[in-house]
Amino acid sequence: MLLLNRPMETYRGEHFFHDGKLVYINRNMENFEGLYHNHDFLEIAYIAEGEGFHHIEDTVQKVRKGHIFFIPLGVSHVFRPTSAQAQPLIVNNCIFSSLLLPKLIAFVTDPDTTAFLKRMEEGSLGFESAVDRNDRFEFIFRALYEQNALSLEGSEDYLHALLLQLIIEFSRATLQLPESKRTETQNYTFQDVLEYVEKHYMHELTLSHLAQISRFSERHIQRLFRRFTGQSWHHYLQSVRIRRSRQLLRNSSDKISVVAERVGYKDIHSFNTVFKRNTGLTPGQYRREGRDSTTLNE
Repeated sequence: MLLLNRPMETYRGEHFFHDGKLVYINRNMENFEGLYHNHDFLEIAYIAEGEGFHHIEDTVQKVRKGHIFFIPLGVSHVFRPTSAQAQPLIVNNCIFSSLLLPKLIAFVTDPDTTAFLKRMEEGSLGFESAVDRNDRFEFIFRALYEQNALSLEGSEDYLHALLLQLIIEFSRATLQLPESKRTETQNYTFQDVLEYVEKHYMHELTLSHLAQISRFSERHIQRLFRRFTGQSWHHYLQSVRIRRSRQLLRNSSDKISVVAERVGYKDIHSFNTVFKRNTGLTPGQYRREGRDSTTLNE
């Protein structure tokens, strides 16, 4: 309770929003020096790494990676790590002005999403929290952070679109269906299948395994892949692995054989063949091309 007796700080949007922008993204390593504060903007905070505590008004919540929070205007709070020696508590913050909400509302057609946004705008949506069960928020925050750092044509609209996606996902995560309306088919969707593949692509995945965890038949899963991805199951898995291998080739110094193993290929020759079929380049050529383009941009 000593924390609650500390002087209150009010954070102003004018310190974060510049050049007419109404969205700001940052990534903080929390410590014991951060101020207990409120703010005149809206905030969605995501625990990206570690665990700790969220002091909000007169309550304290234990938090860990994957927890996400909506903090309205005027609500006092601060994040703290468990101790000075503990694993760092990293928090991603998306702060935005309520002046942006009419633009988002004008774009939306879904009535539930519109109502959720209007509650934000009117200030009737109080403090809310949810859990990132399928890494959806992690992916969105990564895209927000990257886009916020760019100064490309359309970056501001891109940020607004990502913010709307974040708000929609948060709205869905906080929506609790009555237990009587839940069925086994509602508990696992094809979106969950895709997210499972994104998280486990480096392992040996089979249709049989996907059928077992999803309770869809193998034949039905094949149909769903064709319908929603335009690819067969086999080609979709290849595309995920090659996409991840491209990131590793550009951003790591691992040997090509190590990259192949990390994305699920035990045979380097198979990896080379699939990679070239998908990109038109061998892995070595792709890595060299990436380094050449980096040198030119420096």
